[in-house]
Amino acid sequence: MESNNLNGLNLSRLGCGYARQEELLHDLVAWLDLHLYYYYSHHQWLGPSSEMKNLLGFVVTREEFEHNLTKAAQRGMPAELSEEERKQIDLSLAAIRLRLEQTTAFFPLTQLFTGFDLDEFERKSVVLAYAAEIDLKYTKLFAYLQDDMTRKVPSVSLCCELFLPEGEELTACISRFHGGGFVRLFDSAELERGLLVLRREVVEYLANGTLRDCDAFYLFDGATERPQDSLIIQQDAVRRLDAAFHYPERCCVRLCGPEGSGKRFQIMHLFARHGERCVFSNLEGDDWREKARSASLAADLTDAFLCLYHLDRKDDAGQPIPPPQAMLEELERLELHRDKRFFLSCLPAPMRLCTLSVELELPRTNETQRLMLFNSFLQDVRLAGCTTEELAAKFRFSPRQIRNACEQAIGLARMDGIEEVSGSLIHSCCYGQAVHRLGELASRVTPAYRWDDVVLPEAQKTLMRRACSHVRYRHRVSASWGFQDKVSYGWGLSILFAGSPGTGKTMCAQVIAHELNMELYKINLSQIVSKYIGETEKNLRALFTEAKNASCILFFDECDALFGKRSEVKDAHDRNANVEVAYLLQQIEEFDGVCILATNLVGNIDAAFMRRITYVVHFPFPDALAREAIYRSLIPADAPLDGAIDWRFLGERFELSGGHIKNIVISAAFMAAEEGFPISMKHLLRAAVTEMKKNEIVVVREQLREYADLLEGD
Repeated sequence: MESNNLNGLNLSRLGCGYARQEELLHDLVAWLDLHLYYYYSHHQWLGPSSEMKNLLGFVVTREEFEHNLTKAAQRGMPAELSEEERKQIDLSLAAIRLRLEQTTAFFPLTQLFTGFDLDEFERKSVVLAYAAEIDLKYTKLFAYLQDDMTRKVPSVSLCCELFLPEGEELTACISRFHGGGFVRLFDSAELERGLLVLRREVVEYLANGTLRDCDAFYLFDGATERPQDSLIIQQDAVRRLDAAFHYPERCCVRLCGPEGSGKRFQIMHLFARHGERCVFSNLEGDDWREKARSASLAADLTDAFLCLYHLDRKDDAGQPIPPPQAMLEELERLELHRDKRFFLSCLPAPMRLCTLSVELELPRTNETQRLMLFNSFLQDVRLAGCTTEELAAKFRFSPRQIRNACEQAIGLARMDGIEEVSGSLIHSCCYGQAVHRLGELASRVTPAYRWDDVVLPEAQKTLMRRACSHVRYRHRVSASWGFQDKVSYGWGLSILFAGSPGTGKTMCAQVIAHELNMELYKINLSQIVSKYIGETEKNLRALFTEAKNASCILFFDECDALFGKRSEVKDAHDRNANVEVAYLLQQIEEFDGVCILATNLVGNIDAAFMRRITYVVHFPFPDALAREAIYRSLIPADAPLDGAIDWRFLGERFELSGGHIKNIVISAAFMAAEEGFPISMKHLLRAAVTEMKKNEIVVVREQLREYADLLEGD
């Protein structure tokens, strides 16, 4: 043996430490090979004749059976070594230790040894398992030594026989792999089969010194990373998280809040402030236990804290429910080097744990907080057509929803080469972030009308414009001027449209929706009202809950069907009907969005509703001048039109509402299209007479005066 080489170890560099982990691994592999050689030389593994034909792993010959039956019980390889062999192993290990004492560089392997506080046997076990990962030669060696060609990795029994500590029984050594501690480093499924295989996280860490993000977890390094945005709101949570972080004892911190409220964002900022690392793991799904174990191991490998989120479970309807107590207790028992662990969930639930439990809640954002977020995310662009105050009042969004909506709007505007964000664009992007199931209870209506399409007295238009201002300037009045401290509820906007059929109530609902850039949903009463007791209230609760999430306008047409007067209780049906009306009163008062109600019979509305209505707009039956204006407003600019139309005659002669006039104009247009001529007085007159007859109104020839001849042949 050369003087500068001991069993494959390079002795020429004993005076200096290891510069790279590869050097250390080279010496450890040489030391391991020496163990394996002595293990091979001291034992017969192929039967008494040591013939290769016995190396089958599945067939046992009679001679081999008798040999194994009479063979003495294994005492571990150290007991079988000669004095010279033991000296060779001890010298090899001493040389490695000497160089390690002089090593100042960071190696993942040595960091794992110290970080997990591994004793000598445990360190040797890790080296044995890691050797099988980095060098394919060991697959054949392990298969040969274990007399089984299918076992290409070391077994627990082989590890214990190779490195049995002095004075320890083999069975006691094997039992080390049945508990916690360093056993976390090995694949549990393989351990159940008796095989020693390092977990994927351990192999990756030993190779790279860090871990890549995967399905089970991702690593946030507060020393080098910063969250994308600044902490603008929730400063109280910042103070309480800092206090929990500095608490000198072990504790579990539970942070609750609605989806997107910024729980992970808060934790990231916490570790960015303190320059620490944190492993985040999403525990959604049935495999949450394995994810949690993987994440806790990753946290210990990278010397990081652990944050587990999406702890909420879901019921049969897909709705979130608080995490079960048993789940929290199991997560508390996860082995973790750091003394703080963080649990994130949407719904609060008491934590009855052995360690100190700190519960913090992030409430839904209020208007002032939402305004701060909109101002921050839109500070680099000009907003046209609306204000951030208006957006904050309309959209009851979480911080994440606000950020996503603003980023989307800015990106789309810049894609079109525009430096400003229009009101319609930002509203469209905001509605893209709204998550709701309102479509199951109502029908979406796309606004098709503008103020120019409305033919009403100026007083009614003024009322509706004031109603729109109620939304635009709500934040200024409630928050900036302090009225929210005086009035704690009733900040929603409710408008009652009262008038005969066809006077423009539905049209004006669309006008308001367009003016405010808000989505409009028309309520399907058939899906709300139920004959079963309690079902109507349940549907109403779902309707208003989803409407809050949707930040839209609710439109109740023919609302007297729901908002009718309460009656004297004579039987159970009367009592149930009155309960429904009372519950609806409560929901209207608590709803802080926009609600439009339309009725043809205002006298049928319960008087208690009138106090809760912000504006009442009466739609008068149109007079002759108004009817003439309606005729003119319904003709599109591109429609071919005969110049000899007497609009005044049509308005004066046919006393019809705007809805009927719309039918007349559409019918006349189809007549003209069929004949291939422009829309003329003849077409309009025929359509008007037909509409009158449909409503059982008789039109005599004398009433048509000089235009009577246009109806010849009808």
